[in-house]
Amino acid sequence: MRKPQVPPTRQNDSAKDATNATAATTTGLPEELPGLPRLNYNLWDHKIKLSIFGGLLVLESSILPIALFYGLRYSSLRIGLIFAVITSFFGIVTGIEYGFRILKLINKKDTYRPLGTTSRWSFDYTHHTLGLGYFYMSGILIGASVPHTPPIRPLAMPVSVMLIQGGLQLVVHGWMHARRVPAPFRISSTAKGERVPPLIYTFIEDVIAVDGNAGKEYRMALRERYAVSSRFRRLLVQMNWFWAAGALFDGIGTLVVIWTVPEVVAYGVGWGSPLVFLIIWVWITLVWVRRSLREEKRQWVGVEHKPAL
Repeated sequence: MRKPQVPPTRQNDSAKDATNATAATTTGLPEELPGLPRLNYNLWDHKIKLSIFGGLLVLESSILPIALFYGLRYSSLRIGLIFAVITSFFGIVTGIEYGFRILKLINKKDTYRPLGTTSRWSFDYTHHTLGLGYFYMSGILIGASVPHTPPIRPLAMPVSVMLIQGGLQLVVHGWMHARRVPAPFRISSTAKGERVPPLIYTFIEDVIAVDGNAGKEYRMALRERYAVSSRFRRLLVQMNWFWAAGALFDGIGTLVVIWTVPEVVAYGVGWGSPLVFLIIWVWITLVWVRRSLREEKRQWVGVEHKPAL
């Protein structure tokens, strides 16, 4: 006997029910909870793009400089020419991505721009932060490469200096948030006069909205989630201080090592240490966030939630 065909819509509903049932069985909670805005962005759905971009970024900012320096150091090439080659490769991946960010943010459609902005030139806070970092990193590399015999220690510093910049920004914004300081100027979707959020909130909003192509919908969902969920707000505060402490510790510690060990060792430490730090911190963050979001759902179901003040 021929089995009756299920209409496509019914099949989709069945698949969705099965997915929700699996999630409920695994975590003990439904995938979606009434009143808790869902952040519709799954890193796993973008694993190919993230893997390619992440691999190229690691190649540019760590593996390539180390491989070229130690691979060519004992060749017949002059040391100045070696650093000229290394510097020529720096910024290719980050420069292309930065250029794409500009095109997205100045597009006539305001799909990617921060909430509440009207001008096509309303770049987000992360864009300004990256621009400042790329400016002085390029300045260090170009300036230190000019001498006939380039000094190796300054050429090992760029990534560590940018970590220190990010760590200091995280500390300042974390302090302003804790002291309920109003924003002195627009910080992405946070208007002037509003309470300064943890900087990690702003970085997440900007990177996923622009680089992750999630657009304004994600900015709005993140704002709503942050407003209604006390557990989510606490998580972002914790992440802000966690990354601030890690960035400053690794950045300052690496600079100290660069200026105390032999030059030939200092270069490898300067370009290798930040990569090790990022791998460890990203792994801890993923585990921490996953557990915290599960706890957030449990609290949402069983505990009364308070809106942000």
